[in-house]
Amino acid sequence: MDKAKPVIVLAVIAALISGLVIAVYNFTYVDTSNIVTDKQAAAVTQIYGGTKDDYEVVPAEKWQEMFSEGDLSKITKVIMKKDDGSLSFETVVKGYKNGYDIMVGVKDGKVAGISVVSVGEETPGLGTKTNDPAFLDLFKGKSGEVTIVKNKPSPAENEVNGVTSATFSSRGVASAVNIALKAYEKCGGEFK
Repeated sequence: MDKAKPVIVLAVIAALISGLVIAVYNFTYVDTSNIVTDKQAAAVTQIYGGTKDDYEVVPAEKWQEMFSEGDLSKITKVIMKKDDGSLSFETVVKGYKNGYDIMVGVKDGKVAGISVVSVGEETPGLGTKTNDPAFLDLFKGKSGEVTIVKNKPSPAENEVNGVTSATFSSRGVASAVNIALKAYEKCGGEFK
């Protein structure tokens, strides 16, 4: 019994601490699924302008089932501009190492703009260059399937020159764009 006593005491302490952690979590948890966070607000205002109050989250029950298959399942949030219904699709896509969190605005079936909500662990100085406005602006106005090409002097209509030495990261951004364009087409550009 003497050998079991420390084990029992330790188990009771672990159970109490676990219960306390769960209670604190439940007490302090804030559901952000229907809230435009500060990072998301910064992303959509970079794309469309305005303020955080100009946007609202499209409830997941309106789009989650529609976007549940294939690449569309990478969509984590849909945000709508209140005054004109412009849509932004937040996706998490793979870059070189880990996922990127990218917001793509689509209006009238074309890319209105892109903003990187957060960059995963992309290679500093290379993969992180895909966050540069000059690169992201290359996608504006694109529709249909966008592909990344290497150093073409004049890329075709739906081609974008990738960032040199950051092919995987560039393809990640193109993937987010393609997902957003497909989602826009699938929902008909609106949510009722």
